[in-house]
Amino acid sequence: MRHKDHTQLHETAQVILREAHELFFEKGYEKASMREIAERVGISKAAMYHHFENKEKILYTLCLQAGEIITANMHKAISRNEGSSASTQAQLTDILLEYTTTYLKFKNYVKILLHDVESLPVDKRKIVRDIEKTNLHQFRAYLHNLINQGRLRQCNLTVLTFSLFSAVHWLYFWYRPERPLSVKDIVENIVDIFLHGVIAE
Repeated sequence: MRHKDHTQLHETAQVILREAHELFFEKGYEKASMREIAERVGISKAAMYHHFENKEKILYTLCLQAGEIITANMHKAISRNEGSSASTQAQLTDILLEYTTTYLKFKNYVKILLHDVESLPVDKRKIVRDIEKTNLHQFRAYLHNLINQGRLRQCNLTVLTFSLFSAVHWLYFWYRPERPLSVKDIVENIVDIFLHGVIAE
């Protein structure tokens, strides 16, 4: 039911979500207003309430959309690499590149997870957190398989999982697409550093 609620939306509702996404990222959820969202969309505030009863519903819907797309794309990336003949470095790069590229399309989702999730009520916050946990768990399971196969050395799996995720999560803060460094360049460097370190032999 939750999936149906936020994927079969009226075209205007999708525009509202798109504009709210940008406004929340620019100003922060707390400082953004329904009036400002309506002005960006080009509709009246009353028309806004026909699609979303309040700002919280917009935030929550954005989180569900982004979280489920990110999780599904991560699953697809892991599935195409599990059991493949590609090197460990190539597999990790492909999976993290898929994840990073997808979540940068939903940059406010990551910002919310890091900063603004407390703005949601407890029940909705738990659903958003559970989606993120699903994503973490599938990546953790993939890394565990690499360790069991002897492709990664034994290490603390929790630290490894969160370290790799954290390395790419902060891109929303400093990455700028207009600069020469591409997302692919960044992910390749992150994986290379994690696998080979930075000490010159």
